[in-house]
Amino acid sequence: MTDINQHVLEIRYKPDSKVLDYRGLWAKMISDHMKLPDWRIIENRADIFDSDSQERAFVGFRNCGFITYDVQTKYYFPDKAIKFIDFLFTLDGFEKSPYIERIGVRSKFCKKYDGSFEDLKNMYTTNYLTLTEKAIKVIDANLLDIGGPLNFKDKNGYFNTMSGPMKNEQMKEFFDNVEEPPAVGLYFDIDYWLTPKKELIDREIKNHINIFASDGWKRFENISKLILGE
Repeated sequence: MTDINQHVLEIRYKPDSKVLDYRGLWAKMISDHMKLPDWRIIENRADIFDSDSQERAFVGFRNCGFITYDVQTKYYFPDKAIKFIDFLFTLDGFEKSPYIERIGVRSKFCKKYDGSFEDLKNMYTTNYLTLTEKAIKVIDANLLDIGGPLNFKDKNGYFNTMSGPMKNEQMKEFFDNVEEPPAVGLYFDIDYWLTPKKELIDREIKNHINIFASDGWKRFENISKLILGE
């Protein structure tokens, strides 16, 4: 295993009880369209998935979304997520301009580092997050680990990040379905979101998905280059 990534789209909308009547029909149709052979109805939503490829779509009475793991290119996740949303809006019974409460794309990355955890920690503290000399003097102790949340806003929405050097035993806690993580890696988690609180058509929703996914990946690449010098 070299690098790990995980991507989640979730769209929250005003609850729509009609979804409960269509779950079974939609599950079969989405399964065929997305080529995800397995599906099940759970409580108030339908999950459609492929255990082998680690992809999952879901639609419920208050939210829908798409999840994928360990993609090889920056385009794969947004292309598949938009393909799912495109099809969802064509289904009878699905609201054509739902009242959108939140659109979120969360991407988690862990880039393999061939050196030691201590070396990566030093590169991280030198190039990204650091303690001032005054803080180090006041604490008067050796820094064993570092990382933390940073919250931002740009012209497209809000994004919260978490990052830091990570050992493989930690990676299993932060990533689903990872069996052989690298010994040491640079972790970066970016949750990009917007709360429109209004009705949106499919074109507007897809535009947000594409921007959030591509900007999240780009920021991970930029942070990696800054810290690792690659």
